[in-house]
Amino acid sequence: MRDSINPSLRRQRRCLLVFSISPLFVASGWAQGIATERALEPVTVTATRSPLDPNLPTTTESRTAQQLREQNFVNVEDALRYMPATTIRKRYIGDRNSLIGGRSSSELQAPRGLVYADGYLVSQFLGQFNAPRWNVVAPEELARIDVLYGPFSALYPGNSIGTTVVMTTRQPKQFEASARVQYFTQDFDDAGFSGTYSGHQESAWLGNKNGDWSYTISANRLKNKSQPMQYVTLQTPATAREIAAAGVIPAVTGAVASTDPTGKPWYLAGPIGSAIEDSTQEQVKLKLGYDFTSTLYGEALYTYWHNDSRRSGASILRDAAGNPVYSGVVSIAGTPYNLPANAYSPQNVEEGHGMFGFTLKTRHKTGWNASAVATIYDITTDLTRSATTAPPLALSGGPGTYADNSGTGWKTLDLQSTYTPALGEAHAIALGYHVNRYDLQNRTSATVDWRNAGPANSLSAFAGKTSLQALFAQDTWKISSQWLSTLGVRYEEWKAMEGRRENASAVVPYADRKESAWSPKASLSYMPGGDIVVRASVGKGVRFPTVAELFQGSIVGNVLVNNNPLLQPESSLAKELNVEKGFGWNEIAGTLRASIFEDDIHDTILSQTNTLVFPNITNIQNIDRVRTRGIEFSGNLNDFLLKGLELTGNITFARSVILENTNNPASIGKKWVRVPRVRANLIASYRAGEQWLASVALRHSGRQYNNLDNSDINPNTYGGTSSYTVWDAKARYRINKQLEASFGVNNLFDKKYYVFHPYPGRSLFGELHASF
Repeated sequence: MRDSINPSLRRQRRCLLVFSISPLFVASGWAQGIATERALEPVTVTATRSPLDPNLPTTTESRTAQQLREQNFVNVEDALRYMPATTIRKRYIGDRNSLIGGRSSSELQAPRGLVYADGYLVSQFLGQFNAPRWNVVAPEELARIDVLYGPFSALYPGNSIGTTVVMTTRQPKQFEASARVQYFTQDFDDAGFSGTYSGHQESAWLGNKNGDWSYTISANRLKNKSQPMQYVTLQTPATAREIAAAGVIPAVTGAVASTDPTGKPWYLAGPIGSAIEDSTQEQVKLKLGYDFTSTLYGEALYTYWHNDSRRSGASILRDAAGNPVYSGVVSIAGTPYNLPANAYSPQNVEEGHGMFGFTLKTRHKTGWNASAVATIYDITTDLTRSATTAPPLALSGGPGTYADNSGTGWKTLDLQSTYTPALGEAHAIALGYHVNRYDLQNRTSATVDWRNAGPANSLSAFAGKTSLQALFAQDTWKISSQWLSTLGVRYEEWKAMEGRRENASAVVPYADRKESAWSPKASLSYMPGGDIVVRASVGKGVRFPTVAELFQGSIVGNVLVNNNPLLQPESSLAKELNVEKGFGWNEIAGTLRASIFEDDIHDTILSQTNTLVFPNITNIQNIDRVRTRGIEFSGNLNDFLLKGLELTGNITFARSVILENTNNPASIGKKWVRVPRVRANLIASYRAGEQWLASVALRHSGRQYNNLDNSDINPNTYGGTSSYTVWDAKARYRINKQLEASFGVNNLFDKKYYVFHPYPGRSLFGELHASF
């Protein structure tokens, strides 16, 4: 149904939200930006120093481990929950597909999420919906997280046209150790199905530095059961042929009458067979460092992550005898509908990923430094076994499919040289070379026993590789005590190769491709004094297609269809005007940032329907031009009104519009998908002495669309993308120097909201944390 709130009341509600956050903006803002004698450097709020280049011409937001302990923090992606203009599509605790949305990009555009962990690239640029591998970092080892906005630095690949995330883990200076145990639970009721879904997590970390050697060891185990992710939907009546083949058609009860996101009626019939995931995830990590000299450091690490998941569904349909109905033609309120045989069929998933990392770098305070960082990410095991028959028969085995992505992975190498100016020198220089290679292998076969048997005859497959090489240079010039300029350029050469698509009877190859692009960058900063920094930046960024975006598809008559191996890269021209100011009155301190931004993107890559051909083709295509304009405020205030009270908040207003779209003219002038007009966050934390801390947080996301033509007029339903205002809270008590306990709740008022999938209901958290 449509939102029943009238326009004037909606305006009042928006004004109330702005008013509630506006006190923060008299003195607030995060991290980058107080001028020093040498350059702009990110402000260090704890002993954990930012790993970012001190001359980045990019707006940056940061959170430290200490600050993260003031909120409910289970998985590392939770660190981004309250960041400005950032959406994390985390559907449940342990969601391995937590996608990033940014200022001008939605969570449907995963390749615009550039994520590093200690300099190692962990972005999974294999497909359009592959999330970064957050699980290579256990929550207990995270020291800080930094978010960069816009493609304004030549140091980062073209994927930085979205959001760049830099995670930094703890580095010991002596023997240190910590551990925590968490329990979480939620009661969930939606679409005629309810249940209690609970889990727990255990995490430990220890590290030491002894002479020239240092090491860290961490282990993490997470077990959780998700709420239902998807439902069986019945909308189109059964055909005459289906009715004739069915014979006797039973009347069933239990279906929930509802409307889809476009306002059309349908029935919901319970969670599909893969909707409820009961998973056990385990991670171990070893990092070993050695100081060859006082200025030369080397490091090696290995991370292994394993997941074992059982996915199931449940029919809410009942026949006259009260038995569940799982398949066949059924009658609901006198209308026949066809339930597919595999609608409620279960799945089992096994995954095993390993990552190697190697670093060698010099650490001179001034002059030239060099570094080499290599990453090898190996998806050793990735199996999805699916039943093709209905329960209850499927629960004991039987025929199914066997999907195997094993052997997929990527490799990266970054070589960089930087010049840090001595006092009195005017130029800081960065030069570098980057190369990566992504390899995707995907095969689906039939199997006689979906639970235990191996693959039989092949049903379909696709594979391919992409590689990228880049050279970059960047110069930061201190023109005077008040003016600073940064000029950079990045050259990238991309290849797509060895692509192929198979079915049971044919193999069709794709032609290899090669593209290249130049990406210039420029930024000018003005520091008039009084802790004020004004910066104007402009930059071009180019994001090349992923393997799956190019090579997924099907074969009909030995011809490839439903794909586009000739996808053009996305090209962004971004601009930003940024003002930051620090404040201080007696013991009260804070900072404020205001940013005006525009992101003009040509050839955006997204799945859409080409309405100019018959029959229409839906696949991944280029959308000619999408432009986003917005204004953003971010800030924090310490000891406001009350000693120990800290307020942190941000609000982003954005207008993202499709300006050109040759293949779907009806979408021109429509709002871009999943970029809301308003996003806002507010955290208030209060320390009552040395032992108690309490915090309350607000998350708000305004109206957004899921369809390019904005036809989803009913967003607050399954399949839609909701607007929402959600409250979270946490209380923490320090028992002694080593031990503390906390209790928290997310979605305090049990708001029901969706990101196509339903988000969690009210979730309770308990934690016991020890440190030594």
